[in-house]
Amino acid sequence: MATKTKEKKTFYVVLAIILSVVVLGLTSLLIFGIANKGSFRFGFNGDNVSSNLAFENEYPIAEIEKMDINVKAGKVAVRGTESDVATVKFYAKRTDDAVVKNEAGTLKIEDRSEECHFFCVNWEGVSVELYLPSSYAGEIKVDSNFGRVAVDDFNVATLIVDSSAGDVELGSAKNIDASLSMGKLTVKDCFGKIRIKNSMGDVEINSLHLTEDSSISLSMGNVRIDHVGDVDVKADVDMGNKNVNGGNDASSVKLYVDNSMGNISVH
Repeated sequence: MATKTKEKKTFYVVLAIILSVVVLGLTSLLIFGIANKGSFRFGFNGDNVSSNLAFENEYPIAEIEKMDINVKAGKVAVRGTESDVATVKFYAKRTDDAVVKNEAGTLKIEDRSEECHFFCVNWEGVSVELYLPSSYAGEIKVDSNFGRVAVDDFNVATLIVDSSAGDVELGSAKNIDASLSMGKLTVKDCFGKIRIKNSMGDVEINSLHLTEDSSISLSMGNVRIDHVGDVDVKADVDMGNKNVNGGNDASSVKLYVDNSMGNISVH
């Protein structure tokens, strides 16, 4: 009788594990579909982008106060240079897919390629390359529905990133505001204020030198900050481990770190 009871318990444990994996998989698929507006791109991993240079132009940086990049599917790279102009290179299947214009000091870069409707096979995205002076002190905004985003060091600029699905890699910036639905976020440094929200994915930060109250919020994933600097860290975890060895409880600048499911590690 004892053997049967033990076997029964083992069966239920295994069944519970299998059901948990299935639920997690279905949840991930649902979030992926919602994040991409109900479309599933097969054969597109964020690197499968067009090699056709559809648009290229330069703009005097003195005339640009803000950068506004909007991409449906593809790669976005913002690179720092020693030049005094903003250079845009837009790779897409058709020339009409790339729309770039300066509107009252805002350089708008828009992806107007055909959208993926539900299931797409061998999908090819666009690639946007924006080259700016590393000393640029304006606002760099990137809205990406699907794909990778990479931004170099712009120590006196404000970075605003909204990504539905895909990894985001940010260098150093004065201020950072990043919202992700699904993907990994890495940050090199922030010298002012940082606000991060990630529904599903890890957040890894090399160092922080904050001067204003900031926040990091995750629904599912791990948070790791290698050097948090002179701030008062307020960390809270619902399901996971919390390890806070850095920071200064007496600091007037506070960093709030909340995680619903995952670990928090701050040094």
